[in-house]
Parts: sequence; C-alpha cells; structure tokens
Amino acid sequence: MNVKIEDRNLRFKITEEELNKLMARQFLHLKTPILNKTLVVTINPQGRGDAMEARLALDGNEVYLNLLIPFSKVRDLADMGRSRAGLQQQAGDLSISLQVDLRADSRKALAR
Repeated sequence: MNVKIEDRNLRFKITEEELNKLMARQFLHLKTPILNKTLVVTINPQGRGDAMEARLALDGNEVYLNLLIPFSKVRDLADMGRSRAGLQQQAGDLSISLQVDLRADSRKALAR
C-alpha cells in the first residue's frame, strides 16, 4: 500500500494482491515511524453505506489513518479491471481516491 497526501487530496494505491485481500474482506494495514510517533494506515473493506470515508485518530504514540470502504465499492474496483481511474470520491473539501497500481496489475483492461 502506498498513501499520498497532498493539498486536500488523499490517494491510496494498492497492489493487485492487496485488492485480492480486500475482496476476501480482509483489512490492509501499514505501519511507518514518523518522528516519535507511528503512523498506522488501514483500509477496512467493511465500511457502511455507499461511500468511502477517511478517519484520523490519535492514540498515545500512534496516529491512525483509516479508510472505510463499503464492500460494494471494493467489488466495483475489482470489476473495472486494469484501469488508471480507480475509485474517486469527494468528502467535503477532501478528495479521496483508491487505485490499483498499474505497474503490478496483471488484470486485463476492460474494453470501453
């Protein structure tokens, strides 16, 4: 998993293998030390409703960035095949996207 945070943009890029884990309803997580804290990034494929939702939480020395995504959206991402587009969503001023990294994606592109 790769996470990019830019001016009001939050982009999660995953591998095809990680997509398969989400399709199996498994969480993805990544831990990385930043200064004196640990950033824990998770993608939870058991979100509610029909929209992706990003949450930020602090707990002692850990900072959690959670992406909650309904399983129907995970399925949409898998069904689009090899595609640069991925899933996009606006949440207030924040743009959230979830993409499969094309460099490691063996799925076929769907005909348009």
